[in-house]
Amino acid sequence: METSRQQNKPTHPVILAVPAAEQHLKGREKVVTLSRYARQALALSARYTELQLGELKKDPKGAPIPRGGVFWSLTHKSAMVGAVAATEPVGIDLERIRPYSRGLYNRLAGQKEWDLAPFCDDNLFFRYWTAKEAVLKAVGKGLTGLSDCSIAKIVDASMLIVNYRQTRWTVVHHWIGRHHVAAVTIGSHPVRWHIAVQTG
Repeated sequence: METSRQQNKPTHPVILAVPAAEQHLKGREKVVTLSRYARQALALSARYTELQLGELKKDPKGAPIPRGGVFWSLTHKSAMVGAVAATEPVGIDLERIRPYSRGLYNRLAGQKEWDLAPFCDDNLFFRYWTAKEAVLKAVGKGLTGLSDCSIAKIVDASMLIVNYRQTRWTVVHHWIGRHHVAAVTIGSHPVRWHIAVQTG
């Protein structure tokens, strides 16, 4: 009964704003500051999901190490950060919509993947980007695993299916204002987003 109740609990990804005064930091100071805010978001996600985080460690490749059956993932941009804790492998990514090169377009996905949509615009590009990045985080890989990742299906405006090798992942998107999009992998749990930023 307890296992069933836990399976029905939502996953709670959290997006937090970075204070304006700290959005223009550089170098190591920026990394430390964004990491601190991302871990605050993670603590909130764990609290909403009623999970105990324990000590947060990463493997030599920088992938989060699950502890006590709790999996976790972080993401950050200059203006906002995101995090999620879950009882199954999970990945989260956040991107700012911005110009990109034709080379990056070709590297991100093949023509068969682009043809899944009636047209390709900046929003679709960053949906694909964040979806693949979220899956690669969930499996503990970096962008070196990009060639093993493909978009299999666009379900609707906020969900798509990604294949990673022999495994299918469902990814849910959430738009934050007009300039940022977040993606999180989901398994057996529904998703409830928590957004603490001003949108515009």
